[in-house]
Amino acid sequence: MVDNIYSSTSNPLVSIVIVNYNGKHFLADCLNSIKKYATLPHEVIIVDNASTDGSCEYLQKYFPNVNLISSTKNLGFAGGNNFGAKKATGKYLLLLNNDTVLLTNIKIAISEFEKDEQLGVLGCKLLYGNKSTQPSYGYEHTPLSLLFSWLGLSNLIKVPKLLKRVEIDEANYRIPQHDVAWVSGAFLMTKTTLWHQLGGTDERYFMYIEDVDFCRCVRDLGFRVAYIPNVEIIHYEGAGREWIGPRALEWSMRSYIIYTQKYSGIFWAWFVRIGLSIIMLLRVLAYFLITILKKSTICKEKRIGYLRAVFQLLVKGTRL
Repeated sequence: MVDNIYSSTSNPLVSIVIVNYNGKHFLADCLNSIKKYATLPHEVIIVDNASTDGSCEYLQKYFPNVNLISSTKNLGFAGGNNFGAKKATGKYLLLLNNDTVLLTNIKIAISEFEKDEQLGVLGCKLLYGNKSTQPSYGYEHTPLSLLFSWLGLSNLIKVPKLLKRVEIDEANYRIPQHDVAWVSGAFLMTKTTLWHQLGGTDERYFMYIEDVDFCRCVRDLGFRVAYIPNVEIIHYEGAGREWIGPRALEWSMRSYIIYTQKYSGIFWAWFVRIGLSIIMLLRVLAYFLITILKKSTICKEKRIGYLRAVFQLLVKGTRL
């Protein structure tokens, strides 16, 4: 790995860590919004996960004041954030996705930490590109909530919290939430000392659920995880795609297994593996029938993707 480091300030209050993989088309909007709304001493650390789209050259040419760390291999989201956080010198650490745009000043988030010593992690209001509310916090990932979420039943607002993974009631995103199980890693602010105390995120999660796991570790230490609505960002989740794609689906299934086995044990991990496999097979059948009735490239891709998810769950397990 080769480090190319540029300092934006010698005494930052907050270190903003951005993991980038072939996201050159997002970088200008993201970094310009930081310049506008991070009106406090800060540093920007970008970990480039072996991009092939010219991201590093673009940053060196147009944003030479960011701390650019070029990795020779894709470390994943968890590994990339850990790598970047090692360079952080600020009192606070902000994990920020590369496909985001700040809409409000992050001073508001900093003030929440300054007035509450027990605050460990803070998330903010995420918006889709069309400015509609994006779910960004939720509940404990139990074996039952994992299954219910993929059955689609947890999308019903009146379902008990025990069976939900994500908060979907838009009304709840208009008010502060002082104790939640987790907040999205698209904007996750924490204390740098707390981050290092926990050793960062668990790198067994290549992508997905690493934010849920980190928040749980923070809560286990007696700190709070909270959400505030008066800090807003746009998060172009999926870059407008109709669904996350087969590879991302495999990573999700793998992360579910790791998380369940870590906190609930091997029995419940197999319960989740078998239960999700049945649900994925039902989706394979559904999309097979749909493709018989009409030609659809996306339906065919989903059918193949869900079949690959079953293979990930039952055969590959926690291996990529």
